[in-house]
Amino acid sequence: MKNIRKGETLKIPDILKFISSQAELKRLTTNLTKAEIFRYLKSEWGCDKSFSEDLWEKFLVSFNVSYIEFDVIEINELIEICSKVATKKKTLVNLMHLQLAKKNNLWFLTGEEKLKEKYKEYYDKVLTYEDLRGLFAEPDSHSS
Repeated sequence: MKNIRKGETLKIPDILKFISSQAELKRLTTNLTKAEIFRYLKSEWGCDKSFSEDLWEKFLVSFNVSYIEFDVIEINELIEICSKVATKKKTLVNLMHLQLAKKNNLWFLTGEEKLKEKYKEYYDKVLTYEDLRGLFAEPDSHSS
């Protein structure tokens, strides 16, 4: 399948390859992520809902991902956070994810490097992709 704007081929993201290679990691996703993925598949790839549903199910099964549905995002809590910390529009969705992680005492994995530091007072169980890779890095054999 080709990207409708850039001509690229749909591929598995490197971070997903890495996460799936770590058997000890429990993989969870939410309906908020599903909405993000469906938006991406439609706007970037021109996929219809049926194709997106099929791809989503294959993703859950292929990568052994548990799926959790949440119906409530605490908007007033997000307003409070955004009134204390300067927040970019694209970060707002990650704050929704962070809120869901906090309410369920889960770790939040993000590619947004600055999120961990900027919002640590709100919730500190955040790993960046670099942090995660570092946890599974081989010890330096040159160390004494």
